[in-house]
Amino acid sequence: MRLKSEIRKKSERNPKPEILTRSAVETIKPRMGADDADSHSDISEIRDISGFFTSGFGFRASFGFRISDFGFRVKPSGFSLIEIMVTVGLLTVIILGLLLMFNQTQRAFRTGMTQTDVLEAGRATMDMLARELEQMTPSQYPDRVFSSGIRYRVTNFFAEPSPLFDWRTPLIQELPGNRLSRTNLIQRFFFLTKLNQDLLGTGYEVIPDDANGCVGALYRYGGINRGAVVTLSEQFLRAPVTNLNKIADGIVHLRVRAFSRNGYLVTTNLFTRTNATFPLKAAGPWTNIANALAFNSVPFNSAADLNQAACYFMSNAVPGYVELELGILEPQTLQRYRSIGVSQAARQYLSNHVAQVHIFRQRVPVRNVDLSAYP
Repeated sequence: MRLKSEIRKKSERNPKPEILTRSAVETIKPRMGADDADSHSDISEIRDISGFFTSGFGFRASFGFRISDFGFRVKPSGFSLIEIMVTVGLLTVIILGLLLMFNQTQRAFRTGMTQTDVLEAGRATMDMLARELEQMTPSQYPDRVFSSGIRYRVTNFFAEPSPLFDWRTPLIQELPGNRLSRTNLIQRFFFLTKLNQDLLGTGYEVIPDDANGCVGALYRYGGINRGAVVTLSEQFLRAPVTNLNKIADGIVHLRVRAFSRNGYLVTTNLFTRTNATFPLKAAGPWTNIANALAFNSVPFNSAADLNQAACYFMSNAVPGYVELELGILEPQTLQRYRSIGVSQAARQYLSNHVAQVHIFRQRVPVRNVDLSAYP
């Protein structure tokens, strides 16, 4: 009882502050004096910074309301049809722009991937060909003369127009931006290499995909013959497709040209048309290579190459250098070409897509050159 009386006394001494609500303020306002300045000052004393009513001790009234001069009415509003149409139009333009940008990016990515694949395949093929050509070796094999007077000679290296592709009507592609054109020619070539005491014959030939004679697949031949070396090149020429290994697809150009040990192109002897000649200087004099033959394209009923269309090296002679050119068509363009049924239209399609043909060129030095074969 004593504790309760003490608490009651303390509460009487410190009365609980009165909390003013909006209804309390409304009842207070009429009782204020007529003086507007005094009334304004009284109300400002019970308004805090945030605009809520407070008690005399500065506490914010519980669940109080902020007085609004404009009331609590909200005017209903919305978007008009024109505004909605303008918004939809802008969104459509933005989406179409993003779609076009995405398509361009995807196309550039696919083009880059295609070129990367073609370049990788071309470099791998060129590396393989160059690695084998630089190991070319002369056979040093004597000629075989039969009683009938026929002489057989071992061919160390030869490159000639492929009979499967017509050099009279080669594939010609116009280069963009000028009047020049590029003539795509395809040869087959064969050479000898030596492994321990054995001579190995290696040949490369392009077999066409169709009757147009524009595109084909590159095949490799490999043979060994310890007893009759003279027939190695003949075996390559007679080998069926089943005995060949496919190396690359989409070949439109394959050239191998022979150069002498001083770096000049081995050309045709204009006087005898039998022995290969090479200049000791840029303007001559011209010297014969005894165990080599070179022909221009005239014996093959073509004017595509009047310097060197075919060459043959025998006995102890091999080229000092060989220049290798390889043209590969992109896979997508090759598929589109194969899907065209009309031969003339397919040929014209390839002629107009010169940018989709990638050309690789490399001059390969031959290591095992017998200097006695050159004067």
